Amino acid sequence: MKNAFRNALQNRDAHIGSLRFAVGVLGAICLFISVGWYNAAQDITVHIPPDLRAGSTRQWSDIPLPNVYSFGVRIFSQINRWPTDGATDYKNNLHTYKWYLTPQCRGILAKDHETRSRKGELSGRERALFEVPGRGFDDSRVISHSQDSWTINADLQLKEYVKGTEVKSSLARWPLRVVRYDVDINNNPWGLALDCFDGVAREINVTQGAQ
Repeated sequence: MKNAFRNALQNRDAHIGSLRFAVGVLGAICLFISVGWYNAAQDITVHIPPDLRAGSTRQWSDIPLPNVYSFGVRIFSQINRWPTDGATDYKNNLHTYKWYLTPQCRGILAKDHETRSRKGELSGRERALFEVPGRGFDDSRVISHSQDSWTINADLQLKEYVKGTEVKSSLARWPLRVVRYDVDINNNPWGLALDCFDGVAREINVTQGAQ
């Protein structure tokens, strides 16, 4: 009788121990899931179209074409903004915006900087690059290659000065390549990168149509 009672107590204790272990495992799993959900909510980037007057329904991972176009023009214009001296400003811009450029594009622009510097085309030179008025974003200016890759055709005006004197002024259509870029959101909140060029720039005439 005593053995039977003792065995019953041991079975009960063993069962209670098993239940405690199961509860501990479930608690750990719930904690892991909660931490994962919390971090995932912080890392999701949602691209909102600039014009919501007509509403917008899309998957969270989709990137609206106006956002792609705006990103490409903004980054390319900033890299080509030399307010004081091209030799210094160009190099500093490549460092400042390195997280917004693919490694391949950084290499191309670094080589361009080196070539221009060797030819004396940077020292003492100021530069500005901006959109041609009235020839901004249009759906036809963005070519989608996939959900992660686009080409934008940006009509930009380039001006260069040396000691306050204008030495260059041109209007050209730049085919800029933009790609989705997996990078730390603290360094690049867009989640996009400029992948340099999808062809050569060609001169345009502002009296022609926007196409």
